[in-house]
Amino acid sequence: MSIIDKAAAQFRERLSGELKFVECAEWGEKDKPLKVYYKPAINFKAQEKIYALVNAGKSSEAVCQTLIIRALDEEGNHLFRQTDMPKFMHEVDPEIVAGIVTQMQPDEDDVATLKKS
Repeated sequence: MSIIDKAAAQFRERLSGELKFVECAEWGEKDKPLKVYYKPAINFKAQEKIYALVNAGKSSEAVCQTLIIRALDEEGNHLFRQTDMPKFMHEVDPEIVAGIVTQMQPDEDDVATLKKS
């Protein structure tokens, strides 16, 4: 097996591991917070979408894009679609979105670091 094949296999294994989750009381039912699941990593293609927005000075859109890309249900299906971006940008509490995204990546760049990039 070549080194690139080993690298790809390692990443596939990391992506196929157990989903993590963060809880969002504000978006859940009474006394039952919404669990927003996510994979522990995302690939370069997904990261590219986020960093393109950051580099264009659109840090708020980058945070929303991160949530759109990463937020899953317990079966691993996406909770949001790209078409949800306008609602996120105009109708959803930015503090909650940023809080969820920050909790998804405690070992990675946090939202503040993304905004400074």
